[in-house]
Amino acid sequence: MVRSLVPLTVLILVMVWLYRPSTPDPVTTVDPAGDVFYAASLASFTVLAPSGLPTGWRSTSARVDPAEQGGPVGLSIGYVTPQGRFAQFVHSSVPVEALLVDVLGKGYTQVGETEIAGQGWQEMRSARDEPALVRSADGATVVITGSASDAELRALVAALRPAPG
Repeated sequence: MVRSLVPLTVLILVMVWLYRPSTPDPVTTVDPAGDVFYAASLASFTVLAPSGLPTGWRSTSARVDPAEQGGPVGLSIGYVTPQGRFAQFVHSSVPVEALLVDVLGKGYTQVGETEIAGQGWQEMRSARDEPALVRSADGATVVITGSASDAELRALVAALRPAPG
């Protein structure tokens, strides 16, 4: 009886090993194009959005905060970077101070200024001590922040283009 169970057990173990489920990628990606177009069609300012990011960037969330009877419009896109870190892009016409508290948290600090792609940006630290880049123009503010490296955040800034809409 043992002789007949041993081959059967080996066969079952081989089948289990061959057909074990693979670990799925825990990151769910989304296409932000519809949200970008919608925000651009609502906004009274030129909406910017990342375009042509280097290989490995994956958008994981996209949201539009639509205007209510002429109120502010906002576009927010979340990313996982090629190094597995997180980055958030926000472009909104919410008043600057309210937007910074909403995105960076109470207790954010300005640490300096820098130039990226020929434009001046404020360097900040969020309440979670993460880097942030902020720029206001044309009645709207762009905030880029997250656990991503400084180089990754700068790559996100460099990829900003006017959105169609």
